[in-house]
Amino acid sequence: MDDNDETRVVGDLPRLANVLHKQEIAEVLFRRVRASDRRDIELALTCYHDGATEEHEGFSGTAVEFLSEHSMSAPTSTGQVTCLWHSLTNVLIDLQGEDANVESYYFGVVVRNSDQGSMHCQIGGRYVDKFAYRNSRWAITHRTVVCDWSKVAPAAPSYWELTGQDETKIIKGVFGSGDPLYAAFDLARGY
Repeated sequence: MDDNDETRVVGDLPRLANVLHKQEIAEVLFRRVRASDRRDIELALTCYHDGATEEHEGFSGTAVEFLSEHSMSAPTSTGQVTCLWHSLTNVLIDLQGEDANVESYYFGVVVRNSDQGSMHCQIGGRYVDKFAYRNSRWAITHRTVVCDWSKVAPAAPSYWELTGQDETKIIKGVFGSGDPLYAAFDLARGY
């Protein structure tokens, strides 16, 4: 390494620190999605700072209240949801010191039972999040869920039914600690 390389590396340290901060924020977003899909409220709460707020499908209040009482993942939920599945794309993070503005696109699938039978719901939108770096960690201080589109259709045969596979031999995701994720990684809920 010559002097120019050393100067370049030292000059790049702030940029490298920003990359690390953005990666930490992205991992919070991914954990938050995992928490919803596994109905893991403890894990979801780790994605927020104390006192964080949330605006989500007509709800406006604290994140704790939303997660504990109003979300489809809440222990008190009466929604007949049989599957939740979210995917994140297009994550843009604007760092502003120890604060960050974050927009991430989501695609969600909700399978729920209704009077018309099992319904497949597709939802697309964006999470518009305010993050802060406090106590050596990034977490959400305010989340606004923007719903851009949705589609609902009656359940069709599953892929496995169409291809003649034995569904009892397929490893499927489930809500709670019985999901294969927890056993595969020897994880406790809330992680």
